[in-house]
Amino acid sequence: MTNKWVYRTPGIPDDAFVRGKVPMTKEEVRAVTISKLRLKDNHIVVDVGAGTGSIAIEAAHICTNGKVIAIERNEEGIQLIHENCNQFQVEMEVIHGNAAEKLKRIPSFDRVIVGGSGGELEEVMGLCYERLTLGGRVVVNSITVETLYESIKFLESTGFVEIDVVSVSIARGRKAGRYTLMEALNPIYIVSAEKRHEKQMEELK
Repeated sequence: MTNKWVYRTPGIPDDAFVRGKVPMTKEEVRAVTISKLRLKDNHIVVDVGAGTGSIAIEAAHICTNGKVIAIERNEEGIQLIHENCNQFQVEMEVIHGNAAEKLKRIPSFDRVIVGGSGGELEEVMGLCYERLTLGGRVVVNSITVETLYESIKFLESTGFVEIDVVSVSIARGRKAGRYTLMEALNPIYIVSAEKRHEKQMEELK
């Protein structure tokens, strides 16, 4: 099978993925999410609440000398991740189960995306902070203002810096005869931050 994405830029078209009833992050949001992660080819990346695996697959195209780990609790999502890995000819570790429980088994990583926490956002974020390498980055994607608020509150109360918040609102063109109508998608909040470097931690002592 030929790799369906041969480019170096993110934003794989949505219709290139195998999709089911599991929610999937739209391509424009994925592109922004990947840019906020600031990936290197040797990074270890964890995608929490990976869904269909779309963000993890985008990361796997960049982190060719590193590793991508996808955590998903939905059985259909796990199947879709495997199918999409085959579709795009990328390798990653796929873990089925509760996010907080599975994160405890991963000793360290450089980047983490939180797209779903199973209602355990604070515990998941705490585990992410403990296991992120110094200078590591976290990106939280949320569709509710409650999750947005909780994410910012947690990041501000711990050792994260450069906290950045953006609201992404996408409208796509749809043909209606000879006209083009713009149809809006649900807005997404993207919060990103960096774990303090060792030097910054020393300055606080």
